[in-house]
Amino acid sequence: MTSKISRLFRPKRSDKLSIGKEGEDGGAATTMSIGEPFNVVRNYHVNFDKSTGEFVGIPPAWRHLLDESNISKEEQKAHPEEVVNSLKTYAKSIKRKSSTTKFMLVATTIRESDEVLEGEKDEKDGGVFTEDKAAGAGPGASKDVEDTTDGSPQLRQTENTDEDDGQVVSRRPRTQKPMTDAEINNALKEVASPGNPHDKYDVQKKLGAGASGSVVLAKVKSSTDVVAIKMMDLNNQPKKELIITEIEVMKSYRHDNIVNFLDCYYLENELWVVMEYLDGGALTDVVTETIMKEGQIAAVCRECLKALEFLHSRSIIHRDIKSDNVLLGMVGAVKLTDFGFCAQLSGDKSKRDTMVGTPYWMAPEVVSRKQYGNKVDIWSLGIMIIEMLEGEPPYLNETPLKAIYQIATKGKPDIKNEEKLSEELRDFIHCCLDVDPEKRGSATDLLKHPFLHKCMALSTLKPLVVAARQNTGH
Repeated sequence: MTSKISRLFRPKRSDKLSIGKEGEDGGAATTMSIGEPFNVVRNYHVNFDKSTGEFVGIPPAWRHLLDESNISKEEQKAHPEEVVNSLKTYAKSIKRKSSTTKFMLVATTIRESDEVLEGEKDEKDGGVFTEDKAAGAGPGASKDVEDTTDGSPQLRQTENTDEDDGQVVSRRPRTQKPMTDAEINNALKEVASPGNPHDKYDVQKKLGAGASGSVVLAKVKSSTDVVAIKMMDLNNQPKKELIITEIEVMKSYRHDNIVNFLDCYYLENELWVVMEYLDGGALTDVVTETIMKEGQIAAVCRECLKALEFLHSRSIIHRDIKSDNVLLGMVGAVKLTDFGFCAQLSGDKSKRDTMVGTPYWMAPEVVSRKQYGNKVDIWSLGIMIIEMLEGEPPYLNETPLKAIYQIATKGKPDIKNEEKLSEELRDFIHCCLDVDPEKRGSATDLLKHPFLHKCMALSTLKPLVVAARQNTGH
């Protein structure tokens, strides 16, 4: 690698600078060559001038982000360090759009995932904040529908569906030792089963498609069972390492509340991942289109906590808990999916400090770029409860940068009509959304919480799925 870099930056003869140097014997001058600089690092020293209320030394790109963030001057003046930390977090993030769509195993459509942030630890090129002591949107809000008297599922009405377009162009983060395509392909071949999947499965219909491939419903030829198959185009996977992570986790660990991996096959430029088929789709449609009762929310939380207790006990953090990654079965099943962001913790590294996940569900310690443990999943579960109550996570009408700032500075978000919630639910949410991870409840602790005594039967989720599909036309 060093030799390649040297060749890459080796200047042409015409670019050399000759410097005359008289030899000791008074002979002709020798020639020294000065090549072009490489590995240039620009350090920014960011100050906040209290007298003017302005940041000094802020990089131009950060200035643009800040101007578009809707973070007011008053907020900047009150929390300058948090503003800089939020800028640093977001500036090192990736916005994953359709090119990295994650596929949900749903019955009718594949929902494109929300923006995903992923970046590395703070590096030398980040701004350094000091305070000058001498000088001193996304989908709109939803509203609940009044209770019906006939017991039918209640639907949400959306006031505004305009999408927020104040985003930053995505950038791939640099990794220290990226795997080559050949290494990734070899690793995928090793985990794949031999043979041709067409000999075992009869593809029935396409469930959805994205830029990276498609998901199909298939029948097992030797039985009446049906499965979901993710057909992933390996030529269009910017982060193929995540596929390996997802397969390794799902292949190693099986649980009633995890979408179970069944098999995978490596074809030329394509990977088929065979998984359980859940005909109820993602929880997202239910939370955005219907009104859930507390007992139904409790039931979903219980099933998710069972999965999290299983993962956490094996030193695995999911890191992307949200309604999109909770799948439902029409016969009464709630399962976690999408393990591409899972982190395996070792004994000597029990915390993670990589920026991964979806910003609106992120815990304060993640957006603040602090080390974190599996309690980040519990925070995300708390935000998902707000989804189930309100139809969307907090700050979804804000830009991602403003959302990161709000999470870092506000702590537990406001909950609409919180006073109308039962005491058990209010306390359960508080246990999930404690800013201090040490005080935040664990999956094991929360499974014993009185709120879960209110659990309704999982079969009561089926009418919500049906109503949501009717409302969306799926």
